[in-house]
Parts: sequence; structure tokens; C-alpha cells
Amino acid sequence: MQKLIDTVSSYYATGIQPQAKLFKVPSGQYRDRVVIIYPKTANQLVYVWADPPYQSWSDPQNLVTDSADYPCSAYMDANGNVYLVYTQQTTLALLELKMSFSSGSWSVGTVYTVYNAGENYSPSITKDSTDRLWISWTYYDSVTERYFVRVKSSTDDGATWGSGPSDPGTALTNGSASCYSQLLFQSPYIHCFYSDDSTLLAYRSFELSGSVWSSQQTVYSGSGIDDDFHADLSSDQKVGIVFPGSSSLLYKEFDGTNWSGVFTVEEGLPASPTIKFFDTRPFVFFAKNIGTGQNEIFYSYKEGTAFVTPASFEKGQKSFERVFCYDDSATEKYADLTTEASDSTPADVYHPTSNSLIKDAGDAFYMGMDRKFNLSKIVLATAGITGQVSWQYWNGESWTNFTPNSGAYHLDSLDKTVILWEDLYSAPSDWQPCPVNGVSKFWVRVLVTTGFTTPPVGTQITAVPEAKYLNVIR
Repeated sequence: MQKLIDTVSSYYATGIQPQAKLFKVPSGQYRDRVVIIYPKTANQLVYVWADPPYQSWSDPQNLVTDSADYPCSAYMDANGNVYLVYTQQTTLALLELKMSFSSGSWSVGTVYTVYNAGENYSPSITKDSTDRLWISWTYYDSVTERYFVRVKSSTDDGATWGSGPSDPGTALTNGSASCYSQLLFQSPYIHCFYSDDSTLLAYRSFELSGSVWSSQQTVYSGSGIDDDFHADLSSDQKVGIVFPGSSSLLYKEFDGTNWSGVFTVEEGLPASPTIKFFDTRPFVFFAKNIGTGQNEIFYSYKEGTAFVTPASFEKGQKSFERVFCYDDSATEKYADLTTEASDSTPADVYHPTSNSLIKDAGDAFYMGMDRKFNLSKIVLATAGITGQVSWQYWNGESWTNFTPNSGAYHLDSLDKTVILWEDLYSAPSDWQPCPVNGVSKFWVRVLVTTGFTTPPVGTQITAVPEAKYLNVIR
């Protein structure tokens, strides 16, 4: 169930796809405790945690206050320790710290410098089976005006990286207009997957018993490949990677020796693709745009030789299962506009008698689901003028007025995300399903209390927020 963790003012709240900020303690007394690392402001990184069933979360705990407003990343080891790497605010140096886990608490350690020259962005961090830490990141060379993927390692738990802060590490690419990277350990190799110049998805590998990185191996050549790829490792040590093709979301798999062919996950190019293996089965999560400011989260998984048809992930954040328009003066009072409300066809959400969504006092529209929901995304072709509405839910006996958590909205602006309640845990406990026009759902009714001089006409009404930058754990 959806839970609001915090409201932040940073640009990248949950980061980019090759990075990680959401973790679960893997073993011991505090097994399954979840911790989230995120930027609360442009310069402050914090963490929160919760135990099952994840309804009650800690207050934000400070990590650092000198972070630049760029994505950070982290890694959790088998003991629940977390290693965080981020870009420093003023110098754009790359910094790292350890959050040591003991007796159910994380203690924040010393901040160490990974690299102290130039501009350093978009890091990825992991650990191999010898407890050596690895960091890859994007380095910008202001002289050549090119971006490079660089990598360094630490054998003393993050205190020293390479030969020290001035050591630039190893450049894995030759410089281009853009690049992003993700590290993944597939014994006995550290793989660095990266996009380069938006046209190439490739990787280089480092064998733990060796001393140099392998030559570049191509995963896919195409266009538009930036920070929208993600890789994961299965329980049987297969690498899966999801990435955009020219017109669809694609997947490939690597068993340590051979790469599979290309699988299509979704036609079209959704945002924020993320892969997680559940044992040996790859699940792919992504955010698909269905209209203005609406990215619906979907998932698919590989069944045999293909991925199944994607399904909506959050059942309370999708197109409404029913949308009714009610005209109190019409002969046919109810109009079923479910199909019209679900798509972005302009100006097609209206009652056929009034040619408006709602107009006079007593008119209403209803948004319904089989389960509770907490927002309504309303896109209008024509905004209402002078009218007033009341937002209501059914309490089991009568319609109850409420003011949305995001504030009053009288359909007087063309594009509005109405947050009904803070999150689903905050939805009214007495909200009950009831029949409307013969259909039983959890309904929210928007009732006209003062008529409109210019009535609103709808384009799209859904329960879909603008989801992006997905983080997934299993």
C-alpha cells in the first residue's frame, strides 16, 4: 500500500536508474528492515527506515549537508552496512562514507574523498567477494568538454581509493557528449555497464585475480540510451539488463559466457525501467506516460521465451474503473465516461445533455475504484468559471464533505493533480463502497454547489501520478 515518506525540495529525489537508494537488511535480528537514502534538500542527504509492515517510518536522520543537487548512490552489504557516494556541493569532488549497522542502528562514519579534481557525477558503488569496494562515475573534462566513465576501488573499507584522492582512477571510455554507468558483481568479475554518447550500451569487466579491465563489449547499439538502463543479478548468477531500443523497451541476459538475444518488454519507450530478479525470473518495472503529467507504473516478467503483457503495478494508481457524469436536469441523468476519461483525447469528457463535465447546482461527476485511492489527475479542455464544488466520499450512510489534502479545487484550472489524502494510510477509515448508477465502488463525488457561468469540459480524469525514478527491492 502506498505510504508518503517525505516531501523534498531536491531535483532528484530517488535518483537515476543505474543507481540504488532503497535497501532491505538481508539477515539477522533486523532482517527485512528497509532503509531509504534520499536528498531532502538540494544539499542535505538523509535516511529513514521502517520494519514490516512498513506503515510507521522513522524521522529523517541526517547524513551530510554538503551534497550537490545531483544523484547520489549507495550499496548495502551482507551485514546491513551501507556505503554512500555523492558529489560534493562546491567542489564537485566525489565523496564516500560508510553507515555502519549494529544493534539495529546505523552510525554515520567519516567522509572520505574518492577523487578531488574536475567535475564528478552520477556514481555507482558495489562490493566484490573479497570485500573490495568499487565506484564508477561520470567525469567531466572541462578542457575537452567531454564526459568519461571512470572507476576506482578501495581495499580498506573506503578509507583510501586507488592511491589517494588525486588518483583519477581508470577511464573506461574515450570521452563523449554523455555517459552513465552501473557496477555489478558477477563472480569472479566486476562488470561496469555504461551508456556512451546516447548511442551505445556496453560493458568492461575486471577479473578479481587480474589487474586490468577487459576491452569494451557491446550490449546494444541504438539511439537515446542515456541513464535509462538498469542491470541486476539472478540467484543463479545471470545478468539481466533492461534498456531502450529505438521504439521499445528491450531486455538481454548474460550467463557469464554468452549473451541472449533481444527480448521486447514493452512497445513504446517508457520512463525509468528497472529490473529485479525474483530467484531466476526477471521482473521489469517501468513508468508509462498515459497523458499530461501521468506516468503509470507497470510491470512485466519473463515467462518462457517472452515477457508477459505488462500489468498496472499499483491498483489504486491507474485509470479509474468507472467515471460517471451526472446531469441533474437531464432525462438520462448518468453518462458513463469511463473510456473517455482514461485517454487523452481532447474535450471528450462531458455529459451529452449539458455538453459539459458539470454545470449547474446538483450536477456531479463520480470517480470509482474497487479499492481506495488517494489522488485524481484532472486535465480539462475548458476550465470552469465562478462555479463551486464539494468533494465527497461515502461513509456508509451518507456523502461526507472533505477538503483535498492538496487544497480546494473548483475545476478552475486546466491541469490539476488533486491529492485527496496524504497517502492511502490516511484515507478515511469510514470510506465505504456504495452503488452509483448500479455500480458498487469506492467513489469520490465532485458535486456542484454553485453553478458555473462557463462550465468545465474534461479531457482526461485518472488516478495516475507522475511517477519516475523508480527504485525496487525484493
